[in-house]
Amino acid sequence: MKFVKVLSIILGILMIASGLYCLTVPALTFLGIGGYVVGAAMLLDAISRIHAWWQYRKSGDADGWMLAGGILSCIFGLVLIVDAAAQLSVDVFIAYMVGIWILIRACITIIRAFRARKFHKTFETNFIGKNWWIRALIGVLMCVFAVLSLMNPSMIMAAIGTFIGLGIIVAGCETITIALTPKDAY
Repeated sequence: MKFVKVLSIILGILMIASGLYCLTVPALTFLGIGGYVVGAAMLLDAISRIHAWWQYRKSGDADGWMLAGGILSCIFGLVLIVDAAAQLSVDVFIAYMVGIWILIRACITIIRAFRARKFHKTFETNFIGKNWWIRALIGVLMCVFAVLSLMNPSMIMAAIGTFIGLGIIVAGCETITIALTPKDAY
């Protein structure tokens, strides 16, 4: 049991060090992970589809489309994991999609702020629409960030890479905390 605790502490320290490295090069972190994650997801999809096809085949309910989908997912997943150009294409696509998503969320935030203002004026509430301008300001700032990100996708890549680094640091701290927590504390 002591070996497991020591190993967990070492792994936690390595995770924290990896997270700090990710924070120093966040855009490269995103570029290094994005395509692999999508490729791995495609491979998992391929495995599940081929397994399902195999199970349905035993009962006579299998169709070729499920198997074809599994094979295509496997091929595309392997291409994404192996080919750097395909990874970069997916990474840039993800960055643009996140930028568009932030822009849409910003517009919704601004619309909701003005609806809260109208509600506040109509019903003279003190709770809902009193600080509508803060929502509107956040929406405008989100809009600015989204437009800048769409003009330069590396901003989104750096932001996502930063969040990945922070997540790894938090996971490392949690691993160390769990290793140092006495057994009877559970």
